[in-house]
Amino acid sequence: MARIQPGVELVDLAVPDGVAEADAEPRVRALRTAVLGLAPRADQEEFCGRARETLPVADQDPFRTPFAIVHDGEAVGFGVLDVQGYLDELAREPRPAVLLRGFYVGAAYQGRGFGGAAIRALPEAARKVRADADVLLLTVNVRNAGAVRAYLAGGFVDDGDLYLGGDAGPQHILRRELASV
Repeated sequence: MARIQPGVELVDLAVPDGVAEADAEPRVRALRTAVLGLAPRADQEEFCGRARETLPVADQDPFRTPFAIVHDGEAVGFGVLDVQGYLDELAREPRPAVLLRGFYVGAAYQGRGFGGAAIRALPEAARKVRADADVLLLTVNVRNAGAVRAYLAGGFVDDGDLYLGGDAGPQHILRRELASV
């Protein structure tokens, strides 16, 4: 997907239609296996889940593109870009958008800048999954202050809108304009 800084990149984990996972490109197969073993910190899991749950869901949905955050060839995190989801509930007005879902850096890799680097690379990755997108949206639980800070530092904006349909309670709706990407 996108190279972020030396040694860090976002790698598309989608397996093309009609191709069995076992027949996918070897690097993609290896990264898919690796992300299944990643977990966020225990106190973060309720907010983002784990790839072992969200990757199979993404595989079944043609509107979702799973990706690995990779550092020097090793999977350190995971996320999903969605071009349909519940975007109509998040956007203030109808517009081409991409939704970030299930994003996290594995607990063992946190605190090394991988999350921030991946957040900065998300706009380019979003444009690759939907070329006409002009906004990247996400929701982040109001209790997840560290994630809110990370997204804001990465260029997302909080207009004060809340999404109330989350399983873990109210969530901030954050957006990143893609016009300049």
